[in-house]
Amino acid sequence: MPGGFGSQVLAPNNRGIVLDLVVFGAGVFLFRALAILANALVHAARTDMRARLAVGLFFAALIVIQPLGPLLRRWSFHQRNAFGTDSGAGCLVFWFMFAYLALMFALCGAAVVILGDVFSAGADVSVVLALVGFVWSIISVGFVYRYFVPPTKPPRWTFLTTPAAAHFGDAFIYLNVIGFQILWVSVTASGAFREIVTGTPLGRPGSLTDVLGRLVVIAACAVLLYLPARIFYLAEDKHRALTWATVLLANLPLILRIAFAPAVHN
Repeated sequence: MPGGFGSQVLAPNNRGIVLDLVVFGAGVFLFRALAILANALVHAARTDMRARLAVGLFFAALIVIQPLGPLLRRWSFHQRNAFGTDSGAGCLVFWFMFAYLALMFALCGAAVVILGDVFSAGADVSVVLALVGFVWSIISVGFVYRYFVPPTKPPRWTFLTTPAAAHFGDAFIYLNVIGFQILWVSVTASGAFREIVTGTPLGRPGSLTDVLGRLVVIAACAVLLYLPARIFYLAEDKHRALTWATVLLANLPLILRIAFAPAVHN
C-alpha cells in the first residue's frame, strides 16, 4: 500500500522515536554549529543590548511553550492509552513535577534578570515579573500533571479534540526539546563548563576512570534535561525496547563529545 511505511513511522505511538532520531541527527550535524553561534551571541550580549534581548527572549520562549504541547495533546493521548496517576507510573510523574517546577523557576529567573536589564526595569517591576513567572511556572506544572490525568469529559474548546490540536502539540514538544538541546549544547561547549568537567577527574586526566566518571555524570545530566519533554511520549512507548535505544541514541553524540573531551590545563 503506497505511503504505508511512512504512515506507520509517523503514527502517534512512534512520535517519540522520531523525535529521538531528529535530535540524534541534529546532534551529529547541526547542534555543534548552533552552540558556536549561541556562545557568540552570549559573549556579544555583554556589551550589545540587542544580543542580550535575543538571549532573554530565548529563555522566555522556552517558558511560554512548556505547557502548550501537553495541553494540545492531552485528549488524543488518552483516547489511545489507559493511563492514570493512581498507577506506579503516576507516582513517578508526581515526583517528576518537583524537578519540572525547579526547571521552570530557573528559566523564569534567567528571563527576568536578562529582560529586566534590557528594559532597565526597576526593582518593583522585576519583582512583579518574578511573581508572574512564579505563577506561570505553577500553571505550567499543572498543565503537565493534568496531561497524565484521564479527562472525565471533552474539553470546552472543541479544537482540543481534533487531530490538528495533537499535531500542534507535537510541534511544540519538538520545539521545546530542540530549544533545550541548544541550551544544553551551548552550556557544555563553553570553556567554563569544560574546565569544571575535565578539571576534576576521577583519576589521571584521560584515564579510564576519568572518562567513565565523566560519562556517568554527563549521561545523568543529559537525561534530566531530555526527559521533561520526552516524558509525554515516554508515557506511551516506555514498554518498547526500541524506545530506550533511541533515547540513548539521541543523547549519545553530546555525551561522548563531553566524556572524551581533552582535559583543560591551567
